[in-house]
Amino acid sequence: MENWIYKNLVRPALFQMDVEEAHNLGHRLLPASRGLLEVAANRLLQGLDAELGLLATTVAGRALPHPIGLAAGFDKNVRLLDELAALGFSLAEIGSVTALPGRGNVRPRLFRLPLDGAVINRLGLNGEGADAVALRLAGRIGASQIPLALNIAPTNIACALPCTTPVPSTMEEDIAYTFARFKNLPLHYVTINTSCPNTHDGVLKESSQLRNILLRIGGQNSQNLPVFLKLSPDANDAFLKQALEIAGEFNVRGFVLGNTSTTRNGLRTDPALIAAIGAGGLSGTPIRALALNLIRRVARLKRAEQEIIACGGLSEAQDILAAIKAGAQAVQIYTAMVYEGPFHAIRLRRDLALLLARSGKSLAELVGSEL
Repeated sequence: MENWIYKNLVRPALFQMDVEEAHNLGHRLLPASRGLLEVAANRLLQGLDAELGLLATTVAGRALPHPIGLAAGFDKNVRLLDELAALGFSLAEIGSVTALPGRGNVRPRLFRLPLDGAVINRLGLNGEGADAVALRLAGRIGASQIPLALNIAPTNIACALPCTTPVPSTMEEDIAYTFARFKNLPLHYVTINTSCPNTHDGVLKESSQLRNILLRIGGQNSQNLPVFLKLSPDANDAFLKQALEIAGEFNVRGFVLGNTSTTRNGLRTDPALIAAIGAGGLSGTPIRALALNLIRRVARLKRAEQEIIACGGLSEAQDILAAIKAGAQAVQIYTAMVYEGPFHAIRLRRDLALLLARSGKSLAELVGSEL
């Protein structure tokens, strides 16, 4: 019923609005929806205790009741921590957080592709900056009902806002500054985002840069926070091989695979509209195959102890199961909620539990089973 209400009443109204304004309105309405989300969870998951038990997984040494997490980008500035658990997630990445506050790229910078179940964004890492977000998180992380991870990205210098923080001279210094602001907080893990296509610097390609970033972070990581790398589905094999060699050298715990893509292949949306939209990262259903391919490529190259969190194009339980079989321990979603609504993670949890029950196997037994 909740899904019908969203798709037939709420979504049509939201889709009449500017994309970014609709996104912001959704954020403002979410606190008032917690009770409804809890009722939906009780109804959708009722009587499924045995099936739900099959979903248990582990990420970065921490047991999770199920593998469905929230991708970075939804709560960039730590404004919605109380609502993340109610949405049905077992973990959430906040951010991306950058060293300096930024206004992001000029609007319009967020575009829906309804025919494709996709979004193109060129937000450009808008956010309040490391100092403000770290201060807010320090006062609230203890009350979070689910584990929180931090996604760090380099500042989009072209769009940085005036502040008292010194402007970093290098990407390595930029990311290290942000890490230092958060390193003493009880985070589940930290993701270094090497793959944002929506800034003027584009995708990190130089392996020497990656080595220097990990060297700087390692020197500061006195709390031994697990470090993950977020890699692009557009990364070529040569870069992936180098990145994984460096990740092994610096004991990187795992990989978030992947991010938005610059590809426009196979879209059903009018090519003229795609051309008019221009640059930006594509997310949603059209990049599912790219994301699954990236998971398989990395799963074959990584060390056995390193973990994979799948991210990209996962909108149904079958998609999540495919990612698990390709080698992922957990997944992240975001764009799917734009099209399926705020109850989607709860519904995915139910549907995935039923899929596993029919297979007769637990999620843990299926990780990497089709490599």
